[in-house]
Amino acid sequence: MLNHFVDWVCKQLEKKGSSPRYIQLQKAIEMAIEKRLLHVGEFLPPERRLAELLNISRVTVSKAMQLLEEKGVIIRQQGIGTQVVKPGGSSLNQAVGFTSQVIKDGGTASNYWLSRNIIPAPAKIAKKLSVNTGEPIAELRRIRLANGMPVSLENTYIPRPYLPHPERLEGSLYGYWEEQNIHLTNVNHKIKAIACPADLAILLNIAESSPLLQIHQISQNNQNEIIEFSEILCRGDIYRLDFNSPQNININYKLKND
Repeated sequence: MLNHFVDWVCKQLEKKGSSPRYIQLQKAIEMAIEKRLLHVGEFLPPERRLAELLNISRVTVSKAMQLLEEKGVIIRQQGIGTQVVKPGGSSLNQAVGFTSQVIKDGGTASNYWLSRNIIPAPAKIAKKLSVNTGEPIAELRRIRLANGMPVSLENTYIPRPYLPHPERLEGSLYGYWEEQNIHLTNVNHKIKAIACPADLAILLNIAESSPLLQIHQISQNNQNEIIEFSEILCRGDIYRLDFNSPQNININYKLKND
């Protein structure tokens, strides 16, 4: 993936536009993100290394990174690196990445995997995915953490053809799909408030009956096939809903002020 990104950016810089070199680099990196050569949550090489790979000055790279950071495309964190936080060509119909939201708010995101298995589809899940009961499907269960603090539980179910080896998944599911040329074109959410059950309260380190947002998400590809059903249980003190219009509902993460 990194070699593909570097080769593509090099070709863009060879076109010798009239704008300053650092602006050419900034635009090339943004285009690479739009083309999914880099995904939200991925890290760019260190500035010195990127300058060597692209055969340009480190000053040029540093200026381009400053512009990208000001636009909210990347975030630079000392001791951590430079990370993509804004996907190119984003749509309200697409799933909003947890990682990108946390990083934009100045935090660090990670996962604690509970399971990554192939299971027989339970009747209720089979109905959501439009598959037969008992048909093998991928099950992903993980706790999402922000700054090391558990903030949500995600249970995701996927028809096996779209994730045949769930045990191999380490990073972003959507990043994996982009690499496989599988694109989400429609994402629907159903949201309601619930009280946190005792077993989940332990996992999320909150009191039993604390408020949660329960989000049921169904995603389709460009053939209108259902490729994902997720139940996401989010801490009510961490997540919020932003309503800008009946067609524009954003689910956002907020860092707690210490």
